[in-house]
Amino acid sequence: MNLSLERVLRFVAVAEQLSFTRAATLLGIDQPWLSRQVMQLEGQLGFPLFDRSGPSIVLTPAGVEFLEAAQDLAEAANRVRDKAAQMNRRAQSLLRVGMSYSTYPLEARERLLQGYAAVRPNVTLEYLAVELSEHVLQKLREDVIDFGIVFGPLNDPDLECCVLEVIDMSIAVPKEDPLAKASSVSLSDLAGRRIAVALANANSFAYKNNYAWIPEVGATPVHGPEGRRFIFDAAEKQRLFVTCYTPADKVPGSFVQLPVIGPKPKVNLSLVRSKRVVSPPGERLWRLAHELSIDPATRLEPLEN
Repeated sequence: MNLSLERVLRFVAVAEQLSFTRAATLLGIDQPWLSRQVMQLEGQLGFPLFDRSGPSIVLTPAGVEFLEAAQDLAEAANRVRDKAAQMNRRAQSLLRVGMSYSTYPLEARERLLQGYAAVRPNVTLEYLAVELSEHVLQKLREDVIDFGIVFGPLNDPDLECCVLEVIDMSIAVPKEDPLAKASSVSLSDLAGRRIAVALANANSFAYKNNYAWIPEVGATPVHGPEGRRFIFDAAEKQRLFVTCYTPADKVPGSFVQLPVIGPKPKVNLSLVRSKRVVSPPGERLWRLAHELSIDPATRLEPLEN
């Protein structure tokens, strides 16, 4: 029996909505035509899928049984379509790059993107900006983007990372705190202080890398639920200390920003990609990142184009 895949998928839409009208709207097709498609499928199968005798349609027992297998087919069809779209994207002169908002002012990011535009002017770079580096990495794992520009370090074995810039941490101190009169501080100087943190998951690698030192030195982490973009607003209101990493960190006037000396978290800006085959334009971006890398062990000689 040769069943039409499209008819089966349309049956799934009707069965999940229990409405030809809603399913037709969802699929963007004509409702009478959708009804005919399902009736033709029923004719192929030799049994009814819906009971149409009441004010609204319901699945017949056979329809319920058939729906289970049809939904598996629909999920497989969606996976095939997604994979085809991903492969088509790789074949085109289009790269999708995700980045967190706070990477905007960093010179290494601009140097990479402007440098790539110069050597590959016919490639379109499509940008996706999100709140946190963790969100960028999730988009990368879901294959929504081809590359990510994020804060590291990272420890995901499924991702490759090229360090573009090492970032030096400083800290914003409320002016009324005695430490505000110092020329610099060490992390151990922060014992007894409350430190604003932007990440919620204390078990994540990013949290541990950035904030594990806080309880270790006798300070207290205070989570700001609004995220990094509003961390200074929360800190100003609650008089919290805040770690700073980029020029985008706008320290309020009632704080002073001090360099941190001695041991501190390692933070870098990196270009990240999944370990899979990418298009030639993608490989060129990856190579350019290595040419510009601050790590001599991974830096490559520049290409002509």
